[in-house]
Amino acid sequence: MKTKLRYLFIGALTLSLMACEQENISDSENTAKLSAPVANTVVSGMQPCVSTNLNAGQHFDSGDVNLYVDLNNVYVEYTTNPNWYIKKTHLYVGSCQLIPRNNAGNPMIGQFPISNTYITGTQSVIYTIPKSSLPECFCVAAHAEVFRKENGVIVQTETAWAAGERFTNRNWATFFSACQSDCFDIEDYYFGSKNAQ
Repeated sequence: MKTKLRYLFIGALTLSLMACEQENISDSENTAKLSAPVANTVVSGMQPCVSTNLNAGQHFDSGDVNLYVDLNNVYVEYTTNPNWYIKKTHLYVGSCQLIPRNNAGNPMIGQFPISNTYITGTQSVIYTIPKSSLPECFCVAAHAEVFRKENGVIVQTETAWAAGERFTNRNWATFFSACQSDCFDIEDYYFGSKNAQ
């Protein structure tokens, strides 16, 4: 009887572990879908709702972070200045109160839901977020690891944040906010300048 119970216990434990592993795979697949960048042709011809500097190491303008909004989506675009490249991105777009932070109020970029790594570097990345997944007004915390090249050689590496409001006075990490209604006018979309093009 003890042997049967032992096998039953081991079988139940194995099934539980397999279910957890399958759940983790599913979660990582969902994150991968969110983090997959789209071609930058998606925003060509659109005017950014918000445009801010991508500040590297607090003191260097390494590029820009632009926010675009259309009928269905919000797009966050990272672009770099000449000689600057993006190695990694961490992005949070959503409710301001839900930005992952530690007890001191500093952002925990490792817990941002959207991230990607570019081993050789890239100068443009765009992420698409469905408007239906966002509140009317939301925050964007856009972080990057960037590097600068001269004559093909990396001469500087920095962390970078999209300029905005500081999370705390002790840290230079920043975020900015936007409202969907301020960024997208449906009447203008159908009857205004978009229709005229």
